[in-house]
Amino acid sequence: MKRIIASVLLVFGFNSHSSAELPQPFNAVYKAQYGSLTITATRSLQKLSDNTMELRFAAKSWLAKIEEVSQFNWDKEGQLVPQNYRYLRSGLGRDREAFLDFDWQNHKVVNNVQRKPWTMNLPQAALDKLSYQLQLRHDLLNNKQNMHYKVADGGRLKTYEFEVLGEETLLTPVGQLKTTKVKRIRKNAKRTTHLWLANDWNHLVVRIRQTEKDGKHYEINLASAELNGEPVKGF
Repeated sequence: MKRIIASVLLVFGFNSHSSAELPQPFNAVYKAQYGSLTITATRSLQKLSDNTMELRFAAKSWLAKIEEVSQFNWDKEGQLVPQNYRYLRSGLGRDREAFLDFDWQNHKVVNNVQRKPWTMNLPQAALDKLSYQLQLRHDLLNNKQNMHYKVADGGRLKTYEFEVLGEETLLTPVGQLKTTKVKRIRKNAKRTTHLWLANDWNHLVVRIRQTEKDGKHYEINLASAELNGEPVKGF
């Protein structure tokens, strides 16, 4: 039970010099239901000083609270370049904190998990556990069909792979939305993950569904959102 709740919470997520189309600032609220447990999550993207952007995610239920923040820049090719990432969790029987600082000049990332820092090598185009979903949105906006990302996750680098499955219209609390359905590719996977992203709204995440090996599934759905200050609504 705790593992499933934690997984749902974790699921829950300008630069004029770039010629590529970039994700725009937004605020979004998501809801998930697991039995009698209701989970509310928020995600936002905003511009800070200069060219620095901040992607923020927060989720809470009566059992737990999770917060993630990634600060980053876009390079001239539309590649997201993370600067720092933090993760805080309270509840579920064990609090946890992790901080990552990206040193691109020396191609290193400093991981500080539970106040125990260590350093590992950093390949070009590496991402953190929150910002990779924004890079996915960017790549869909620019018509990519198969995506591969190196993600600093749990003190090591993991490869996240995605493929586009097609388009699908979803009925949501904000109305009908045309979406692109994407699948995460896992080798020898015990679970499958699908994402739906709104075609007419800058590929904002509308739904994420995870199916377990036994066939059970849970999902988190968009409840409301604003994109560049404009309310997201269906057709």
